[in-house]
Amino acid sequence: MNKQEVTSIVKSEIKKFVDDSLDKEMKKFVNRKGSKTRGELMKTISDSMESVYKVLWQKRDFWKKDIK
Repeated sequence: MNKQEVTSIVKSEIKKFVDDSLDKEMKKFVNRKGSKTRGELMKTISDSMESVYKVLWQKRDFWKKDIK
């Protein structure tokens, strides 16, 4: 086996792990009610939605008058 074959095997195994095992583990973390991962994810989503709402609110005159 040469270096390129080993690299190819390692890349394929890492991809397989990420696609299968890592996805399942992340799902477990996110589904637990008290997990820090879930809390951070919910906080990020909440902050994002709040930011969008604030921008839309600031631009409300534009939405009312300029768009026809």
